[in-house]
Amino acid sequence: MTYPTSVLFLFSLISLISIDLPIFKSIPTVGYFITYLSILIFIIIGLIDKEFQYTPGFIKKIIITYWLYSIFIIIYGLIFSETYWNYKNVFISYIPSVFVSFAIFIGLRLDKNLNLLEFIIRKIFPIVLIYGIIGYFLFSNTIYYHNVSRLGVPIFFFILAIPFLQKKHQIFVIVMSIFFIIIDLNWRTNILRVFFCYSFVILYFLFSLKKKILNFIGVLVFSMPIILLYLGYSGKFDVFEYIVADQESESILAGNTRTFLYVEVFESLKNKNTNLLIGGGASAGYETSFFSDDKVTLSVDRERFKTEVAFLNTLNKSGMIGVILDILLIFIPAYYVINRSNNDFSKLLSTYLFLSWILYFLEMPQTLNSNYFMHYLIVGLCLSSSFRNSNNEEIKLLFNKL
Repeated sequence: MTYPTSVLFLFSLISLISIDLPIFKSIPTVGYFITYLSILIFIIIGLIDKEFQYTPGFIKKIIITYWLYSIFIIIYGLIFSETYWNYKNVFISYIPSVFVSFAIFIGLRLDKNLNLLEFIIRKIFPIVLIYGIIGYFLFSNTIYYHNVSRLGVPIFFFILAIPFLQKKHQIFVIVMSIFFIIIDLNWRTNILRVFFCYSFVILYFLFSLKKKILNFIGVLVFSMPIILLYLGYSGKFDVFEYIVADQESESILAGNTRTFLYVEVFESLKNKNTNLLIGGGASAGYETSFFSDDKVTLSVDRERFKTEVAFLNTLNKSGMIGVILDILLIFIPAYYVINRSNNDFSKLLSTYLFLSWILYFLEMPQTLNSNYFMHYLIVGLCLSSSFRNSNNEEIKLLFNKL
């Protein structure tokens, strides 16, 4: 299997396990097999990659540190695992969530992986469009609609690329983005992403995106969740009283679906005397009273292993060191594409990373799915010197090959 074919096959596998298929519940081993087959392909891609050596030295050290620290957290979690559920959480949840970061390798050489973008826009999107339209009239199933939306996750990348796409692709991306909103109106985070991406594309057309403006936005975006977290923890202001999260939790609570998660995780960290610097390890869960009747997500000792919020999961399992590494893997690539690039598309991608930081505190639990595949692909693309050194015309020529 050639390298380009391997990337297409990998993306297909990850797209498959990103959706909620009945077979994954009735025969879980099918999902486990696909997961570890994906990990194997990631490892092979990582071993044959030659672009990583050209990654800027500092960020290369950060990425390697992230992977080495993840290994430490895995070993740490296994040492303190006591039950089958602890081990299962490590091997079925945490380890795959680490390997999805290997999509950085694919982003680093995206100019050699244009077949992936072509595959998404020429194959995946049309199939999903037909599949969604037929299903919209035949089914009235929230899970079905959400599965369609999950398959459309790469749309955010193409929205930001609109200024550099051919006219026919521009129209198609606009149509697909509207479709993905309509098909699943309950997924409010999806609507937020689409709105956010289009807002910056419009700003680009009207004013262009200057370095000073983007750097200012970056500082503002970085500070905002931290300030709001402090205000919420101190009881002075709860932003979640004004934000209703995505539909995955909306069936549980009618309004605020995040505050109680923060309260439960913080109380659990305190009750268990968890080391806040390194967390509780890959097998760590948190004590919950809200989900006490949920036999599916709880272990025998009544702990829930994952929340719907990325920040809480990272803090609980890998501590503040893990959170800091996540920060660096978002804002250092953003800094490079804002201040050390020759094209405007790379600057637009920085806005996606800003949005990822906001969503880090709202949802985005890291797992092996198409959402995080695209996230780390964009991180890798932002770190690619060949991509950042390309000018606007060269970027347009690149997308004209699709």
